Amino acid sequence: MSESKAKWFFLKEDPNDRMRSTVRRDALGGSELSHEARVVREAIQNSVDATLENQKTHVLVWNKTVSGKAFDTFRELIGYKDSTSPFRRLQHLGLQSGNALERMSDRRKADREFNVTIIEDRNTCGLEYDQRENIDRFDELCLSFGQDYTAVDAKRGGSYGFGKNVYEEASDCNMFIVYSVFRPIPSTAPSEVGSHARLFACATFKGHEVGNTKYRGRTLFGAFMRGASGTECRPIVDEEAHEMAGKLGFVRRDPGDTGTSIMIVGSHVDTARLREAIEDYWWPRLYSNLLSVELWDDNVEAAHPEPKTRKDLRPYMRCYSLIEEGIPKDDEERLTRFRINDPLLQQGALALKPLPQPEDSLDESEQDSYLEDTVALIRSGPRMVVRYLDPGGRSTANFVGVFLSHPDVETELHLSEPPAHDSWSHKEPRIDNAFLEEPEKREQAKRLIKSVLDKIKNNARSFRRDLVPITPPTPMAGSLTLQNILGRLMSGATPGTQHVPGGDNLDPFTINIHTGRRNTASSSQVTARIDVTLNQRAPSETAQATLTIEPYLAMDDDIKKDSQSVLQLHEAQLDGESVEHGDNCIPVSLKKGTITNVDIASEDFPREFYAGLDVAVKIESFEAEGTSADTGGQT
Repeated sequence: MSESKAKWFFLKEDPNDRMRSTVRRDALGGSELSHEARVVREAIQNSVDATLENQKTHVLVWNKTVSGKAFDTFRELIGYKDSTSPFRRLQHLGLQSGNALERMSDRRKADREFNVTIIEDRNTCGLEYDQRENIDRFDELCLSFGQDYTAVDAKRGGSYGFGKNVYEEASDCNMFIVYSVFRPIPSTAPSEVGSHARLFACATFKGHEVGNTKYRGRTLFGAFMRGASGTECRPIVDEEAHEMAGKLGFVRRDPGDTGTSIMIVGSHVDTARLREAIEDYWWPRLYSNLLSVELWDDNVEAAHPEPKTRKDLRPYMRCYSLIEEGIPKDDEERLTRFRINDPLLQQGALALKPLPQPEDSLDESEQDSYLEDTVALIRSGPRMVVRYLDPGGRSTANFVGVFLSHPDVETELHLSEPPAHDSWSHKEPRIDNAFLEEPEKREQAKRLIKSVLDKIKNNARSFRRDLVPITPPTPMAGSLTLQNILGRLMSGATPGTQHVPGGDNLDPFTINIHTGRRNTASSSQVTARIDVTLNQRAPSETAQATLTIEPYLAMDDDIKKDSQSVLQLHEAQLDGESVEHGDNCIPVSLKKGTITNVDIASEDFPREFYAGLDVAVKIESFEAEGTSADTGGQT
């Protein structure tokens, strides 16, 4: 290949692929995070993923103003005079007025400056060619979009395919520059073999037309390479990359100083908000001394993130240390370790701690925090707070909690995160994509994720209820029998028996439900015997029916069914013989004068939780023409 001078490269619109580049911005549209939070979550996550073994991740974030001679040098280096540059088509790019490119084009002295944010890491491997995964990390950050290779390694936190969105959104001209130093690229790599440093500029503008040529808006700045497959834009490499990086304002790296530096051009992020976001989401790594972060404003060192000085974060850190140490300080703190039916597979640990009620606090201002009454969700690999989860419920007690996942479930939780990595959901499409050919594993992963979230929510609700017990509402007329049955089952005191239907019921069957609860030291199961028979109203002597049996966890503070916490049946027997119970449904044959017995036990759930049972009977067919009917019996 022959190489020419570095310049701008606008991707032309492909008649077979008319999607504009700006469509990519919708990928993170559902996230409510601020620009500062998105930047530090994405940038530090990438640095953590690239940290060398047995090293502490070090990140420097530098907000600086480019002005004077540096202003002139910057615009010259970035192709101000290039006839194909963005400067020559500003009116087509869809940028807001006053952006950095416009300032570089303006001859007025008052506008001869703009802001940049530089994020650089140390003790990292840089954006190297990963031979194990056969991935060029530099290309994944700069050129690829939405290709989630990081599912290969659940210890990783992010997906390079969407990282570029974060940096572009924090820029008033949608532009960022990447400068990375790494081990020399091996001969097995497709490009830049032997190189140890690369520099590239990327931007996404509005799709537009210039000179009867349509452009998608995706724009690159680098070295043009001409080969058999045509012209492509590739990074500036090695000494030229080092020299340009130094002149642009990066701290120049030596060949052995591996790591990555990213410059957001025309940055509009605030140092104070950056510090707060780092503390909010990266306090677990800072607390564990696995991460250090420096902040600078121009040439002045700013206050570094210090989560230990934050009164609202200290209780969370106490919960985190409780998980690490395993020893509660007092009876009010609670530590629960989650497992699934297989005792060898752990899900993680949840620590909960009460907060003083406002009337008990000497300084009411200390109580004003948007973080209280939530559980910090943390994966054990990245150790970033994914989300502060509100578990719901109506208790007035204040608390904080921390859930730290176990490595056994890292893969499933990693797949459950959306592009912004700010939540867990068993409905995340990445799970389906990861197990396209393995439906059983897919459903198992979804059940596991749902189980983790259900346990977190219900444990937190139970904890709040115990802090300030809620007086149950006075039952209305006609509901006393049901209330008593619910109370016996949920508390695990004694079995309950319910006869359904009542005297005025016109259903063609009779059902009796004998409920119970099987307890161990730490868990419980809902148990029940369900007796069903055809009564005299049935139009024939026999019928085929389906029993749908749904044990469930109840919302602790109002004793209502939690629709998100239906339990699966662990075992089921029909007239003493084991029977299939997929989707909690059991087919049965009914006969007049003969009682059909169904015995069930639910999957395990924490012993302190309330629980209930729904039973529905559907007549599928009679021997002669008849009807079908449902009944729901709650016990």
